[in-house]
Amino acid sequence: MKRIGIIGTGIWGTALALTAARAGNDVLCWAREQEVVDSVNQKHVNKMFLPDIPLPDAIRASADIADVFAFAKVILLTTSAQWTRLMLKQMKSYVKEDTVIVLCAKGIEVETGKMLSEVLQEEIPYATVAILSGPGFAVDVAKQKLASVTIACAKEGIASELANMLGTPYFRPYLTADMISPQIGGSVKNVIAIASGVVEGAKLGDGARAALITRGFNEMVRLSKALGGTLRTMMGMSGMGDLVLTANCATSRNFSFGYEVGACGHAEKLLEENTRTVEGIYTAKAVVKRAHELGIEMPICETVNKVLFSGLSINEAMDELMSRPYKEEGF
Repeated sequence: MKRIGIIGTGIWGTALALTAARAGNDVLCWAREQEVVDSVNQKHVNKMFLPDIPLPDAIRASADIADVFAFAKVILLTTSAQWTRLMLKQMKSYVKEDTVIVLCAKGIEVETGKMLSEVLQEEIPYATVAILSGPGFAVDVAKQKLASVTIACAKEGIASELANMLGTPYFRPYLTADMISPQIGGSVKNVIAIASGVVEGAKLGDGARAALITRGFNEMVRLSKALGGTLRTMMGMSGMGDLVLTANCATSRNFSFGYEVGACGHAEKLLEENTRTVEGIYTAKAVVKRAHELGIEMPICETVNKVLFSGLSINEAMDELMSRPYKEEGF
Protein backbone atom coordinates (compact mmCIF):
# COMPACT_ATOMS: atom_id res chain seq x y z
CA MET A 1 0.00 0.00 0.00
CA LYS A 2 1.24 3.48 -0.90
CA ARG A 3 1.54 6.13 1.81
CA ILE A 4 1.00 9.88 1.82
CA GLY A 5 1.39 12.34 4.70
CA ILE A 6 -0.58 15.55 4.93
CA ILE A 7 0.40 18.60 6.97
CA GLY A 8 -2.65 20.69 7.77
CA THR A 9 -6.06 19.09 8.22
CA GLY A 10 -8.29 22.02 7.35
CA ILE A 11 -10.85 21.76 4.58
CA TRP A 12 -8.28 21.59 1.73
CA GLY A 13 -6.03 19.16 3.56
CA THR A 14 -9.00 16.92 4.31
CA ALA A 15 -10.19 17.04 0.70
CA LEU A 16 -6.73 16.00 -0.49
CA ALA A 17 -6.61 13.26 2.14
CA LEU A 18 -9.86 11.90 0.72
CA THR A 19 -8.45 12.09 -2.81
CA ALA A 20 -5.28 10.27 -1.76
CA ALA A 21 -7.24 7.55 0.05
CA ARG A 22 -9.58 7.04 -2.90
CA ALA A 23 -6.50 6.59 -5.09
CA GLY A 24 -5.42 3.66 -2.91
CA ASN A 25 -3.07 5.31 -0.42
CA ASP A 26 -2.87 5.03 3.34
CA VAL A 27 -2.93 8.60 4.67
CA LEU A 28 -1.68 10.13 7.90
CA CYS A 29 -2.64 13.74 8.58
CA TRP A 30 -1.09 16.14 11.06
CA ALA A 31 -3.50 18.48 12.81
CA ARG A 32 -2.72 21.17 15.34
CA GLU A 33 -6.11 20.74 17.03
CA GLN A 34 -6.50 17.64 19.22
CA GLU A 35 -10.24 17.89 18.57
CA VAL A 36 -9.60 17.27 14.88
CA VAL A 37 -7.28 14.33 15.58
CA ASP A 38 -9.86 12.69 17.85
CA SER A 39 -12.69 13.32 15.40
CA VAL A 40 -10.77 11.78 12.48
CA ASN A 41 -9.54 8.75 14.42
CA GLN A 42 -12.62 7.99 16.51
CA LYS A 43 -15.56 9.22 14.43
CA HIS A 44 -14.02 9.08 10.93
CA VAL A 45 -15.07 12.61 10.10
CA ASN A 46 -13.40 16.03 10.35
CA LYS A 47 -16.17 17.59 12.40
CA MET A 48 -14.44 20.98 12.66
CA PHE A 49 -13.71 21.59 8.96
CA LEU A 50 -15.65 19.11 6.81
CA PRO A 51 -18.41 17.68 9.00
CA ASP A 52 -20.73 16.23 6.36
CA ILE A 53 -18.31 13.87 4.57
CA PRO A 54 -17.30 10.53 6.13
CA LEU A 55 -13.64 9.56 6.03
CA PRO A 56 -12.46 6.03 5.17
CA ASP A 57 -10.39 3.92 7.56
CA ALA A 58 -7.33 4.61 5.38
CA ILE A 59 -7.20 8.16 6.77
CA ARG A 60 -5.73 8.62 10.24
CA ALA A 61 -4.53 11.70 12.12
CA SER A 62 -1.84 12.63 14.64
CA ALA A 63 -0.97 15.71 16.65
CA ASP A 64 2.72 14.76 16.51
CA ILE A 65 4.31 16.03 13.29
CA ALA A 66 7.14 13.52 13.62
CA ASP A 67 4.66 10.70 13.07
CA VAL A 68 3.80 11.95 9.59
CA PHE A 69 7.43 12.03 8.43
CA ALA A 70 8.07 8.58 9.88
CA PHE A 71 4.99 7.34 8.03
CA ALA A 72 5.55 8.66 4.47
CA LYS A 73 8.14 10.21 2.19
CA VAL A 74 5.55 12.11 0.13
CA ILE A 75 4.14 15.01 2.15
CA LEU A 76 1.36 17.34 0.99
CA LEU A 77 1.75 20.71 2.73
CA THR A 78 -1.67 22.39 2.77
CA THR A 79 -1.30 25.23 5.29
CA SER A 80 -2.00 28.71 3.91
CA ALA A 81 0.70 30.64 2.06
CA GLN A 82 1.44 33.15 4.80
CA TRP A 83 1.99 30.34 7.33
CA THR A 84 4.16 28.22 5.06
CA ARG A 85 7.56 29.44 6.28
CA LEU A 86 6.64 28.94 9.94
CA MET A 87 5.35 25.45 9.15
CA LEU A 88 8.53 24.58 7.26
CA LYS A 89 10.61 25.60 10.27
CA GLN A 90 8.58 23.15 12.38
CA MET A 91 9.03 20.39 9.78
CA LYS A 92 12.71 20.90 9.05
CA SER A 93 14.24 18.50 11.57
CA TYR A 94 12.05 15.62 10.32
CA VAL A 95 12.63 16.04 6.57
CA LYS A 96 14.93 13.45 4.99
CA GLU A 97 16.87 13.72 1.73
CA ASP A 98 14.33 11.52 -0.08
CA THR A 99 11.31 13.46 1.23
CA VAL A 100 9.09 15.02 -1.43
CA ILE A 101 7.22 18.09 -0.20
CA VAL A 102 4.24 19.00 -2.36
CA LEU A 103 3.20 22.64 -1.88
CA CYS A 104 -0.59 22.83 -2.13
CA ALA A 105 -1.24 26.42 -0.99
CA LYS A 106 -1.67 29.31 -3.42
CA GLY A 107 0.01 32.58 -2.63
CA ILE A 108 3.21 34.59 -2.41
CA GLU A 109 4.89 35.43 0.87
CA VAL A 110 3.86 38.99 1.57
CA GLU A 111 6.93 40.03 3.58
CA THR A 112 9.45 38.95 0.95
CA GLY A 113 7.49 38.72 -2.32
CA LYS A 114 8.85 35.18 -2.75
CA MET A 115 7.12 32.15 -4.21
CA LEU A 116 6.55 29.30 -1.80
CA SER A 117 9.10 27.11 -3.59
CA GLU A 118 11.70 29.81 -2.94
CA VAL A 119 10.68 29.89 0.72
CA LEU A 120 11.02 26.11 0.93
CA GLN A 121 14.44 26.16 -0.74
CA GLU A 122 15.60 28.70 1.83
CA GLU A 123 14.32 26.71 4.79
CA ILE A 124 14.91 23.10 3.65
CA PRO A 125 17.26 23.22 0.65
CA TYR A 126 17.79 19.45 0.46
CA ALA A 127 14.09 18.55 0.07
CA THR A 128 12.54 17.73 -3.30
CA VAL A 129 9.88 20.34 -4.08
CA ALA A 130 6.70 19.81 -6.08
CA ILE A 131 3.60 21.95 -6.69
CA LEU A 132 -0.06 20.96 -6.83
CA SER A 133 -2.32 23.70 -8.15
CA GLY A 134 -5.39 24.16 -10.30
CA PRO A 135 -9.11 24.93 -10.38
CA GLY A 136 -11.26 23.28 -7.76
CA PHE A 137 -12.95 24.12 -4.49
CA ALA A 138 -12.16 21.88 -1.54
CA VAL A 139 -15.77 20.89 -0.92
CA ASP A 140 -16.24 19.87 -4.56
CA VAL A 141 -13.04 17.79 -4.49
CA ALA A 142 -14.16 16.14 -1.25
CA LYS A 143 -17.54 15.30 -2.81
CA GLN A 144 -15.81 13.67 -5.82
CA LYS A 145 -16.94 16.26 -8.30
CA LEU A 146 -14.69 16.27 -11.34
CA ALA A 147 -11.46 18.22 -10.95
CA SER A 148 -8.20 18.64 -12.86
CA VAL A 149 -4.94 20.02 -11.51
CA THR A 150 -1.34 20.69 -12.47
CA ILE A 151 1.45 18.81 -10.71
CA ALA A 152 4.87 20.39 -11.22
CA CYS A 153 8.32 19.18 -10.30
CA ALA A 154 11.68 20.03 -11.81
CA LYS A 155 13.14 16.65 -10.80
CA GLU A 156 12.57 14.08 -13.52
CA GLY A 157 9.94 11.42 -12.82
CA ILE A 158 8.55 12.90 -9.61
CA ALA A 159 5.51 14.63 -11.14
CA SER A 160 4.57 11.41 -12.93
CA GLU A 161 4.96 9.42 -9.71
CA LEU A 162 2.74 11.89 -7.84
CA ALA A 163 0.12 11.79 -10.60
CA ASN A 164 -0.02 8.01 -10.37
CA MET A 165 -0.39 8.24 -6.59
CA LEU A 166 -3.18 10.84 -6.63
CA GLY A 167 -5.03 10.40 -9.90
CA THR A 168 -8.56 8.95 -9.88
CA PRO A 169 -11.49 8.99 -12.34
CA TYR A 170 -12.59 12.14 -10.49
CA PHE A 171 -9.21 13.85 -10.03
CA ARG A 172 -7.05 14.25 -13.13
CA PRO A 173 -3.49 15.61 -12.89
CA TYR A 174 -1.52 17.20 -15.73
CA LEU A 175 2.27 17.27 -15.50
CA THR A 176 4.95 19.91 -16.03
CA ALA A 177 8.56 20.62 -15.09
CA ASP A 178 7.71 24.34 -15.04
CA MET A 179 7.69 25.26 -11.36
CA ILE A 180 7.07 28.98 -11.93
CA SER A 181 3.78 29.20 -13.81
CA PRO A 182 1.67 27.06 -11.43
CA GLN A 183 2.74 29.23 -8.50
CA ILE A 184 2.24 32.55 -10.27
CA GLY A 185 -1.04 31.40 -11.79
CA GLY A 186 -2.35 30.10 -8.48
CA SER A 187 -1.33 33.30 -6.68
CA VAL A 188 -2.08 36.17 -9.05
CA LYS A 189 -5.48 34.79 -10.07
CA ASN A 190 -6.64 35.53 -6.51
CA VAL A 191 -5.87 39.23 -7.01
CA ILE A 192 -7.65 39.22 -10.37
CA ALA A 193 -10.59 37.43 -8.74
CA ILE A 194 -10.91 40.24 -6.19
CA ALA A 195 -10.94 42.74 -9.07
CA SER A 196 -13.52 40.66 -10.92
CA GLY A 197 -15.72 40.59 -7.84
CA VAL A 198 -15.38 44.37 -7.53
CA VAL A 199 -16.62 44.81 -11.10
CA GLU A 200 -19.59 42.54 -10.40
CA GLY A 201 -20.42 44.19 -7.08
CA ALA A 202 -20.20 47.67 -8.57
CA LYS A 203 -22.49 46.57 -11.44
CA LEU A 204 -20.04 47.70 -14.12
CA GLY A 205 -21.25 45.09 -16.60
CA ASP A 206 -20.35 41.66 -17.95
CA GLY A 207 -18.24 43.18 -20.71
CA ALA A 208 -16.14 45.04 -18.18
CA ARG A 209 -15.59 41.85 -16.20
CA ALA A 210 -14.61 39.92 -19.33
CA ALA A 211 -12.10 42.62 -20.25
CA LEU A 212 -10.67 42.70 -16.74
CA ILE A 213 -10.20 38.92 -16.62
CA THR A 214 -8.55 38.95 -20.04
CA ARG A 215 -6.11 41.70 -19.14
CA GLY A 216 -5.60 40.07 -15.74
CA PHE A 217 -4.48 36.90 -17.45
CA ASN A 218 -2.05 39.07 -19.42
CA GLU A 219 -0.53 40.22 -16.13
CA MET A 220 -0.25 36.64 -14.88
CA VAL A 221 1.63 35.64 -18.03
CA ARG A 222 3.87 38.70 -17.89
CA LEU A 223 5.03 37.99 -14.34
CA SER A 224 5.44 34.29 -14.97
CA LYS A 225 7.57 34.85 -18.08
CA ALA A 226 9.74 37.39 -16.24
CA LEU A 227 10.48 34.73 -13.62
CA GLY A 228 11.16 31.97 -16.16
CA GLY A 229 7.72 30.38 -16.53
CA THR A 230 6.18 29.24 -19.82
CA LEU A 231 3.06 30.34 -21.66
CA ARG A 232 2.22 26.69 -22.31
CA THR A 233 1.84 25.94 -18.61
CA MET A 234 0.03 29.20 -17.92
CA MET A 235 -2.56 28.28 -20.55
CA GLY A 236 -3.29 25.10 -18.58
CA MET A 237 -5.10 24.18 -15.38
CA SER A 238 -2.97 26.15 -12.91
CA GLY A 239 -3.18 29.38 -14.94
CA MET A 240 -6.11 29.89 -17.26
CA GLY A 241 -8.14 27.12 -15.62
CA ASP A 242 -7.78 28.47 -12.09
CA LEU A 243 -8.50 32.04 -13.23
CA VAL A 244 -11.68 31.02 -15.07
CA LEU A 245 -13.03 29.39 -11.92
CA THR A 246 -11.93 31.85 -9.26
CA ALA A 247 -12.81 35.04 -11.15
CA ASN A 248 -16.31 33.88 -12.06
CA CYS A 249 -17.73 32.10 -9.05
CA ALA A 250 -19.29 33.45 -5.87
CA THR A 251 -18.00 30.38 -3.99
CA SER A 252 -14.53 31.91 -4.33
CA ARG A 253 -13.63 33.84 -1.18
CA ASN A 254 -11.55 36.24 -3.27
CA PHE A 255 -14.38 36.94 -5.72
CA SER A 256 -16.99 37.29 -2.95
CA PHE A 257 -14.75 39.65 -0.97
CA GLY A 258 -14.23 41.76 -4.09
CA TYR A 259 -17.98 41.77 -4.68
CA GLU A 260 -18.54 43.25 -1.22
CA VAL A 261 -15.90 45.92 -1.89
CA GLY A 262 -17.51 46.79 -5.21
CA ALA A 263 -20.98 46.98 -3.69
CA CYS A 264 -19.95 49.41 -0.94
CA GLY A 265 -17.37 51.35 -2.94
CA HIS A 266 -14.38 51.04 -0.60
CA ALA A 267 -12.37 48.37 1.24
CA GLU A 268 -11.30 49.80 4.59
CA LYS A 269 -14.21 48.67 6.75
CA LEU A 270 -14.44 45.28 5.06
CA LEU A 271 -10.76 44.64 5.72
CA GLU A 272 -11.25 45.47 9.39
CA GLU A 273 -14.21 43.10 9.68
CA ASN A 274 -12.88 40.25 7.53
CA THR A 275 -12.23 36.96 9.35
CA ARG A 276 -11.82 34.70 6.30
CA THR A 277 -8.59 33.64 4.61
CA VAL A 278 -8.73 35.76 1.46
CA GLU A 279 -5.28 35.05 0.06
CA GLY A 280 -5.56 37.66 -2.69
CA ILE A 281 -5.46 40.44 -0.08
CA TYR A 282 -1.94 39.42 0.94
CA THR A 283 -0.89 38.45 -2.57
CA ALA A 284 -1.73 41.89 -3.96
CA LYS A 285 1.02 43.44 -1.84
CA ALA A 286 3.51 40.72 -2.67
CA VAL A 287 2.81 40.76 -6.41
CA VAL A 288 3.24 44.52 -6.66
CA LYS A 289 6.53 44.26 -4.76
CA ARG A 290 7.84 41.55 -7.10
CA ALA A 291 6.63 43.36 -10.23
CA HIS A 292 8.42 46.57 -9.20
CA GLU A 293 11.63 44.62 -8.58
CA LEU A 294 11.39 43.10 -12.07
CA GLY A 295 10.39 46.36 -13.74
CA ILE A 296 7.15 45.02 -15.26
CA GLU A 297 3.71 46.59 -15.43
CA MET A 298 0.79 44.96 -13.61
CA PRO A 299 -1.80 47.76 -13.53
CA ILE A 300 -4.77 45.68 -12.36
CA CYS A 301 -2.84 44.19 -9.45
CA GLU A 302 -1.46 47.61 -8.56
CA THR A 303 -4.94 49.12 -8.62
CA VAL A 304 -6.33 46.34 -6.40
CA ASN A 305 -3.50 46.98 -3.97
CA LYS A 306 -4.33 50.70 -3.90
CA VAL A 307 -8.02 49.97 -3.28
CA LEU A 308 -7.15 47.64 -0.42
CA PHE A 309 -4.40 49.61 1.28
CA SER A 310 -4.28 53.20 -0.02
CA GLY A 311 -7.92 54.24 0.19
CA LEU A 312 -8.52 54.39 -3.57
CA SER A 313 -12.27 54.39 -4.27
CA ILE A 314 -13.82 52.08 -6.85
CA ASN A 315 -14.72 55.01 -9.10
CA GLU A 316 -11.15 56.31 -8.92
CA ALA A 317 -9.82 52.82 -9.62
CA MET A 318 -11.94 52.42 -12.75
CA ASP A 319 -10.96 55.88 -13.99
CA GLU A 320 -7.30 55.06 -13.43
CA LEU A 321 -7.45 51.82 -15.39
CA MET A 322 -9.61 53.12 -18.24
CA SER A 323 -7.49 56.24 -18.80
CA ARG A 324 -4.25 54.33 -19.39
CA PRO A 325 -2.55 54.92 -22.78
CA TYR A 326 -3.91 52.85 -25.66
CA LYS A 327 -1.70 49.93 -26.71
CA GLU A 328 -1.57 46.92 -29.00
CA GLU A 329 -3.04 43.57 -28.00
CA GLY A 330 -0.76 40.81 -26.79
CA PHE A 331 1.41 39.85 -23.86
